[in-house]
Amino acid sequence: MSILEKIRVWIKQGRDKYVTFNWWQKTLTWLGGFLLAFLMMDYIVMPLYTRLGQEYELPDVTEKPLAVAFETLEDQGFIPIVQDSAFDAHYAKGMILRQNPSPYSTVKKGRRVYLVMSSGEKPIYMPDLVKESITNAELRLRELGLVLNQIYPEYSEKLPYVDVVLRQSVNPGELVEYGKKINLTVSMGAPPNSQQIPRLVGKSLDRALKELEVVGVRRDSIQIIQRYRTDLLPRTIISQSVQEGTLVIESGKVELEVSTDQFPDQESRGGGGR
Repeated sequence: MSILEKIRVWIKQGRDKYVTFNWWQKTLTWLGGFLLAFLMMDYIVMPLYTRLGQEYELPDVTEKPLAVAFETLEDQGFIPIVQDSAFDAHYAKGMILRQNPSPYSTVKKGRRVYLVMSSGEKPIYMPDLVKESITNAELRLRELGLVLNQIYPEYSEKLPYVDVVLRQSVNPGELVEYGKKINLTVSMGAPPNSQQIPRLVGKSLDRALKELEVVGVRRDSIQIIQRYRTDLLPRTIISQSVQEGTLVIESGKVELEVSTDQFPDQESRGGGGR
């Protein structure tokens, strides 16, 4: 008798015997059959289907350029896919930030590996600072990671408001790098309408020189005398030799006493010096 015929006979005998079972015997038979089928699926069928035991360690491709990551994964039988990108100031554009599954996971060949790629540092667009106060302008620059470099004072009829931004060295909307230095031109108010010496006491040296230039005082006729003062910011005008309101043509040489944070033995004098 062939094996196939023996199986048929065994099945027929089992079926005939099952018919004679009472209800609890049939119930136990069904439960036993279900358990046997479950064990076969768990230990035989599924391992064969999923190729159990043929798993490999996934390489770490984070912090690697995209091309290198793709080559590494493909060479080891995996399928790399760029799933997303994100700005990151610490990694150059094209570097891999994250991968899923995580590095060193055990996976099967042909597994898809999803990658998140760096888009580089987040771009900074230059804000429009014109008509802003110098205080607000500096705050906005600092918040964006930009640096206020030079401030150039200038009289303005269009914006005759003191300490308001007239111009900026980078146009609004331009793309700039983190830490870029920005120069601003700031209004000193409306230009003077007469050729008279203005009041300079309490102003910064740079502003005083600009105001004198505007009313026609030549730089070579200005003498700066430094005085050690701890109660004032350095380069603040303490006194002026020519009284406010004096006509420029009658002023002659103008002496400006300016504060310094240098010690007294380091004070210096000099025409137009700093």
